[in-house]
Amino acid sequence: MNQNRPLNYLFQTTIFLLFSLLIFSFQAQTFTQTVKGRILDQDTKTPLIGAKVILLNTEPLLAAISDKDGYFSISNVPIGRYDIRITYTGYEDGKMQQVQVASGKELILNIDLAESVKDLDVVTVKANRGKEKPLNDMATVSVRSFNVEETQRYAASFNDPARMAVSFAGVNTSNDASNEIIVRGNSARGMLWRVEGIEIPSPNHFSNGEGGSGGGISILSSQILGSSDFFTGAFPAEYGNALSGVFDIKFRKGNYQKREYSFQVGILGMQASLEGPFSKKYNGSYLINYRYSTLIMLNAIGLPIVENALVPQFQDLSFNFNLPAGKAGTFTFWGLGGISKAGELAIKDSTQWSMRSDHFQDNNYQIVGSTGITHTYLFKNQKMYLKTVAAVSEDDLEYRLDSLDQNYALKTAYDERFTYNTARVNVFVNHKFNAKNILRTGMIYSQYYYNILSKGLDLSSGQQGTFIDEKGNTGLVQAYAQWKYKITSNLDVNTGFHHSYFILNKQATIEPRIGLQWRFKPKQSFNFGAGLHSRIEPISVYLARTYSDSVNYTQPNYNLGLTRSLHTVAGYDWSFGTNTRLKAEAYFQYLYNVPVDTTSGSVESILNFSAGITRTTFANKGFGRNYGVEITVEKFFSKNYFFLFTGSLFQSEYNMGDGKWKSTRFNGNYMLNALGGYEFHFGKNKKNSWGMNTRITLRGGNRYTPINEAASVQLGSEVLYNDRAYSLHVPDYFRTDVSSNVRFNFKTWAFSIAVEIQNVTNRLNINRYFFDPYTKEVRSALMFGIMPVFNFKFEF
Repeated sequence: MNQNRPLNYLFQTTIFLLFSLLIFSFQAQTFTQTVKGRILDQDTKTPLIGAKVILLNTEPLLAAISDKDGYFSISNVPIGRYDIRITYTGYEDGKMQQVQVASGKELILNIDLAESVKDLDVVTVKANRGKEKPLNDMATVSVRSFNVEETQRYAASFNDPARMAVSFAGVNTSNDASNEIIVRGNSARGMLWRVEGIEIPSPNHFSNGEGGSGGGISILSSQILGSSDFFTGAFPAEYGNALSGVFDIKFRKGNYQKREYSFQVGILGMQASLEGPFSKKYNGSYLINYRYSTLIMLNAIGLPIVENALVPQFQDLSFNFNLPAGKAGTFTFWGLGGISKAGELAIKDSTQWSMRSDHFQDNNYQIVGSTGITHTYLFKNQKMYLKTVAAVSEDDLEYRLDSLDQNYALKTAYDERFTYNTARVNVFVNHKFNAKNILRTGMIYSQYYYNILSKGLDLSSGQQGTFIDEKGNTGLVQAYAQWKYKITSNLDVNTGFHHSYFILNKQATIEPRIGLQWRFKPKQSFNFGAGLHSRIEPISVYLARTYSDSVNYTQPNYNLGLTRSLHTVAGYDWSFGTNTRLKAEAYFQYLYNVPVDTTSGSVESILNFSAGITRTTFANKGFGRNYGVEITVEKFFSKNYFFLFTGSLFQSEYNMGDGKWKSTRFNGNYMLNALGGYEFHFGKNKKNSWGMNTRITLRGGNRYTPINEAASVQLGSEVLYNDRAYSLHVPDYFRTDVSSNVRFNFKTWAFSIAVEIQNVTNRLNINRYFFDPYTKEVRSALMFGIMPVFNFKFEF
């Protein structure tokens, strides 16, 4: 069979579709769409009656007034992009920039407005709440809001919020194959993922392992994502159990008046979504998205996907049901989950073994998901609301590594399995005393049910050993309070605390937080944030075994304390020109009570761990520090183009408690990103669009500990110069990505084609060095070369 025939057929079909659509695109008909949504008070979630929504620069002027429930609707809006202004007496104006109105789906906007601190009868100056403002009004520094369109516009983000975030200042990843998030030199283990206000397991297929924050492909579908926040430090008091950063993800609500559908197929997956109202007389809605891997189907028709490996398989489901209940409040039922499977196959002909990995094979099977119910209740005084989120989650991973001997018999080298089932509830009350004072207090309880097994070859004895075999449950109690005080119209102060109590070993923390924003000039502000933070380790760390003989063991990490971290951030923000901002931040993070390896001669700290079960014996004797400066120059999308330049200079260090500071594994020293894109419009009435985007990344190479090659050859396994831990780095990382998206709008449906090419120059960046005992030499492991991804999407 000609393996290129299916690919040639696909290419020819694509060209035919494009040509046909181009012909139809020059029809003279004007297509219109509906813009609608709801406007609420930011702090009380009560509807704002009579708020005005204006589509700027339209002739005649297109506008609407919100009704008694805060809803508005503007019909017959021509296809295109619009700036939207929202005004309401006594409130800061809202502004949305270059919002796309397109065929196939109505535009639904959920808008929160903040009450002005000025006298309601004499409001003369109002601030604009634009794209630079985070969704969480308690945040002052190191936070960036983002929307779905940005995950599609940033080249090689693959609609993944995590891969998009690596373009932000201070953020990177260690491997092209993973979307794990490394913030300001911190381990990816320090990340917190939240969906709809509650903590969830890392939402990724092909997980990096226990405790990790990343994986190969995100479970979060762009079809269901709403505008969300991403934090890189000094986060408000409501966020706990995190050391480095927070992804605070929001799901969008389905269309509450019209049924809509989408279907998308591409290299990574095939997905379908549907949304709409439950009935014409009820504003409740549903939104459901399902995705299935197309890689196995491409392999089945003869396209070679992988060599000496299992074809990666995955599928996922996400949904959000919005259920208004009148005076009883609003309920939402939401969820996301996925299943994935992958693995490498050993080469069964020993004459073809050229390196040690050729006679190893592994299998990785994962289930991860969360589902929950959210209830928002508005009190009659219209000054308070109560929000309750109850959720259950599962994080289940099975990993097995086997090797072939000379007789081609499989022998297990490592077997790791864990299941975490977690029940969690977050309850908080938000009380707006007046325009100047807002108090939010809450409590989070997490009940963990775990089943953990880790066994394999014990290097010290050469025999198979069991490192962890535990089943049980424990809990984490968290409480928080935060107060926002608007001292003047130009000065806000946020204060609060977060408390954590880990039931397993009775470890407790009290973490004060403070944030300040001073708008000392129009469009300029000084921002400050500081506070203590902590995070529990994966439960397997506390339960790791140390054997005194073949039967008896202890668990030396059982009473391990929580790693503590002090964040301090100072920033300057200047909005200038047309939708352009300059943002600069300087930060210092001091970590203490850090677990470090107690083995004699070891120089390993938990700050250098990324993911996976460890059998290391720890003690809370270590320290760490991360400090640096960051700058961002960004033009938000307007006048058909955008750009983003970010730069970071930083140092990430640790010591073992001996006063000797060394670079951490994640100390890249610098990062530079340059992104940009332009959108062309064509066809009659310019109703269709063609976007072209690029991203260029340059950063310091991954750190590594030098390998003692002579000693490694003699011993037959890797020997490191531990006294020079992470003192060297691989060559600097450089990558150029490009993407293009063509969208055709028709009267009742739309069609788009997107192509993203990661590493378009095919530069072979080095990930790490390792000693191969089979070839008896030090070799380099490379990251991905050129990787194209394309998809077709229909909306109707």
